[in-house]
Amino acid sequence: MESFMLGYNMLLNTIGYGALPFAWSAAGKDPTFFRGRLGRYDVKATIEGAPRIWFHAASVGEVTGAVPTLRALRKRLSDASMCLTVGTPQGFQFAGAQLAADRVTILPFPLDFVWCLKEAMATIRPDLYVTFESEFWPNLFRLLRERNVPTLLLNGRLARQSAARYRPFKPLFQPIFAQFRRLAMHSEEDRSNAIGMGAPPARTLALGSSKYDGLAAKAGDAAGSRWRDILNVSEGVPVVIAGSLRRSECIELLKVFEALRTAEPRAVGIFAPRHMDRIPEMVEWLKERGIEHQLLSRLEADGKGRSSPIVLVDRIGILFDLYALGDLIFCGGTFEPIGGHNILEPSAWGKPVFYGPSLQKVFYEHSTLQHFGGSFLAQNPEDLLQQWKHWIPRLFDLRFHGGRAREALMKLGGVAARHVELIVLALSGE
Repeated sequence: MESFMLGYNMLLNTIGYGALPFAWSAAGKDPTFFRGRLGRYDVKATIEGAPRIWFHAASVGEVTGAVPTLRALRKRLSDASMCLTVGTPQGFQFAGAQLAADRVTILPFPLDFVWCLKEAMATIRPDLYVTFESEFWPNLFRLLRERNVPTLLLNGRLARQSAARYRPFKPLFQPIFAQFRRLAMHSEEDRSNAIGMGAPPARTLALGSSKYDGLAAKAGDAAGSRWRDILNVSEGVPVVIAGSLRRSECIELLKVFEALRTAEPRAVGIFAPRHMDRIPEMVEWLKERGIEHQLLSRLEADGKGRSSPIVLVDRIGILFDLYALGDLIFCGGTFEPIGGHNILEPSAWGKPVFYGPSLQKVFYEHSTLQHFGGSFLAQNPEDLLQQWKHWIPRLFDLRFHGGRAREALMKLGGVAARHVELIVLALSGE
């Protein structure tokens, strides 16, 4: 996200209106969402209350981290006007579903053109601007500075590789980092990199991520039982789940599972690519080899239950609940050089997690899981297969590591409450 944002931002600020066709495509050709990206909102009457706080989260992942903080703040400041802008249609829809009961106005994030931003600010009229993870837009921050609107960064991320990409543009971004009232970074490495970009050391903290607050509470017996019924998975049948698969992982994990079935023919495999456009490729690979499989959406629609050893998850938003069924769980974006996705989600269900060596985005979580003994690192798919062959007849013993994974998750909690304190301090002028 950081490298994309930086390149996109440079595009917007160098060729101006030429970026609008790209913005249209990014908005999914949804006229309402696109109009919002131009800063044109029709919700002035619904944004009421004081103080007025503008939150921003780029997409689904950042929204996941924002939700616990916004809910905790609503309990603390019941009359506040809380607005959350989101930069993608998927994140926009996800935020609306998650925060429907919390009196948060959800809006598309305006493009970093001055005229778009002025239109948006005329509606939102913020007393405080709070951004999550790694969104640093020069025009937006200049206007906030000119209007004396204090800013906060929460769940801040700035990995070493990202900091290196920012460094040539340091004169452009240094005033932004210096402008934050507080920077609550994800890890000590993120904190050090932010300070290197001009963040004031005394105001830059390493607090962790609110993304994991409430994860344990989300894990309930009802979700697991429901999916066990839908997928016709009996107790005692080993379940392999490969989630958030990227690029070659989509096929490589199918290969691993097929090889694993020689050791345990009863095993059921559930495969969830990060992006749904990978489903046809996976279907084609399975058909060419005559391997029986079913799409989850059809299983839900037909209500006939699973009859194949492989289920392909062809819709978003349900992977977390599916982890409840897993015995051997792999989290993707870790064999491919992506940096990792959501490796703590299985921990909420008391499940250990397996992943590859590409962990730049989740290194802090990886370190915590490893310290507690709640995860297993595989160097490549063949290594993963050998580890799973070892554990599949020892699933009862693997539960110990699942308990340790949940302990690791609990250690990382409580960040949302600390975010609330930072927000209250910023509103008071400290």
